[in-house]
Amino acid sequence: MSIHFLGVVVVLDALQWGEYVLVVLWSGFKFMVGVALSLGLGMTWSERLLTTLVGGVAGVLLFCYFGAALRRQIRRWRKLPDAPAQPSAFQQRVWQRYGLWGVALLTPPLFSPPIGAAIVLAFGTPPAQAARAMAMAMLLWAVVFTALGELPTVQQWLARLR
Repeated sequence: MSIHFLGVVVVLDALQWGEYVLVVLWSGFKFMVGVALSLGLGMTWSERLLTTLVGGVAGVLLFCYFGAALRRQIRRWRKLPDAPAQPSAFQQRVWQRYGLWGVALLTPPLFSPPIGAAIVLAFGTPPAQAARAMAMAMLLWAVVFTALGELPTVQQWLARLR
């Protein structure tokens, strides 16, 4: 089975579907783990780009739109009292220093989608605006890390690990 993405034919038979799902899920919760996993599994550049991008954007959408509901449900399961989400001192420092776009750009390499979404939403950013900025940052970083994965030095290093 193959699909066309940006004029490139992506062959999906090359790896097992479970590996794709694994990279997508990890990219949604911790982007850099998804990137490393896609490299370790020997995915092609197009597979790495698609799986990390889809996972990162899905994680951003999930946590921007359903993060508060997930937090409330976890608090119910753990029998903790409901408390309004107050930004932590760390979140306040990051927001004051970098703002929406800074947090969005720092989320893939340094934070994870849940943490980035929590910081952005804690300061009253509408979910649609937060999701849009963070999805664009995910696209940028997916392209950057896919390109870095194609460097000969990285390929040689990966070949030695295998």
